[in-house]
Amino acid sequence: MLKSSRRRLISRTVPVVVVTVAALMLLAETTTAQNRGAQQRQSGPSDTDTRPYNKRDFGGLWAHNPGLYELPACTECGEQNPIRIPGYGYFGDVPPRTPEGEKILQSRKHGRGFEPDAEAAKQYPNLDPAYKRAGLPAFSNDPEAACDMMGLARSIVMSGPNSNMEMVHTQANDRIIQNFEWYADHRTIWMDGRKLPAAGGYLAGVNGYSVGQWEGDTLVVTSTGFDDRQWVDMYGFPISEDAILVERWERPSPNRLRAQLTLNDPANYTRPWTSTVKTWALVPKEKMVVGGWSGLLEDRCIPADENQFNQFRNRAAGVEEK
Repeated sequence: MLKSSRRRLISRTVPVVVVTVAALMLLAETTTAQNRGAQQRQSGPSDTDTRPYNKRDFGGLWAHNPGLYELPACTECGEQNPIRIPGYGYFGDVPPRTPEGEKILQSRKHGRGFEPDAEAAKQYPNLDPAYKRAGLPAFSNDPEAACDMMGLARSIVMSGPNSNMEMVHTQANDRIIQNFEWYADHRTIWMDGRKLPAAGGYLAGVNGYSVGQWEGDTLVVTSTGFDDRQWVDMYGFPISEDAILVERWERPSPNRLRAQLTLNDPANYTRPWTSTVKTWALVPKEKMVVGGWSGLLEDRCIPADENQFNQFRNRAAGVEEK
């Protein structure tokens, strides 16, 4: 099933009709997500399942919003961001940028976060200025708005109703495949003992190259070789081709999967940057269903559909078509 980037936010049980209906549903769903987010910021694990399970088995369908699938709420899922910055992000203790990193960041315009003069932003004088740069989406150069690349870090930290993810262990146990619903994207985590390509020694990719190994029951994944046009998250933070991204994945209970990312990118940041913890809930395959088909949707960003939506968006912002 192909769905444009705006239609993707429609409920799985309601057919897409027209853009105006999608807009109304988007507003309702956004409000629901905000309310759910407030509940999810409560502390403490929410999975009470005490059945035995394999802590090294990450296979299955995972979602940040299990309530959308008639499952118990996950208080630790979603964004664990006490400031409640609008949108999804890598977050954590943001390091200062290098001069080159700051130059790249300032060249990127996004439509989420706080507007520079917003009253909400003034409540957090020490908040990194990167989160106080939001403008109208019509003036954004976010690659997602043109159906360009998302990138590995951004796909992992993305949250919301279309951020579902699947993990697949191959029978030979030589790799783990990670499928992302949005963009119908995937990445391979190689578990066969291979070494990462040397920095600059291999063609850069959108999701880079990833190898994993077990430290106890924690899967440690190291990746490099990223296309440097991608954004770390929706706020435009840069990442270089030589950056090293380390993910630590754990399954702390039968129905929870969590990850924390550390980005080491001296070209753009003055020190390593560790994200906030990201948590997903396990969704039984029969629950993640639309039109009788269970599993991830082919939730692609279609340029023709996105361009059509952007025409309405731009006119509303007073931007003339070229």
